[in-house]
Amino acid sequence: MSIADATETRQATPGQAEPATGPQTWTFTNRDTDQPTTVTCMTGCSLDHRGDVATPTFASDIWCQTDRTDVTLPINESGKVEEYRVLGITLNVRPWDEKLSQRLPHASVEVIDDCWIEDLDPDALALVIATLESRLDVLRDSHTQLVKLRAEYEARP
Repeated sequence: MSIADATETRQATPGQAEPATGPQTWTFTNRDTDQPTTVTCMTGCSLDHRGDVATPTFASDIWCQTDRTDVTLPINESGKVEEYRVLGITLNVRPWDEKLSQRLPHASVEVIDDCWIEDLDPDALALVIATLESRLDVLRDSHTQLVKLRAEYEARP
């Protein structure tokens, strides 16, 4: 690879932290064709692709995904309070998936612990955000009402 080529396509060890210059490009043996296949990760991909490089892999099993930052809330699901992950999000792409929608970057929102809204394009994600915003408005109104009710209740003789 020439220096000019190296500036256009960065070869990296899959799983390495991605520098600001762009996504990692790597090659795996396509199990369907037994041919080397080159893939460039989605920008921000945090998956470790070393296993895909080390052994023949079906192209349809290749995907990229961003890290998810976990947030938890104490939820009483069956008489016992437990911490559940809520409102996590990952950005994903499956370049060789049979579904065309998977071949483009899309979002998956974890509403609560392993319960996902998947395959969201930008418009669908905007709809989820708008829905959650409207519920936040209701929660804020309820908070205001709760503060007022508590004050009234505590002021009783």
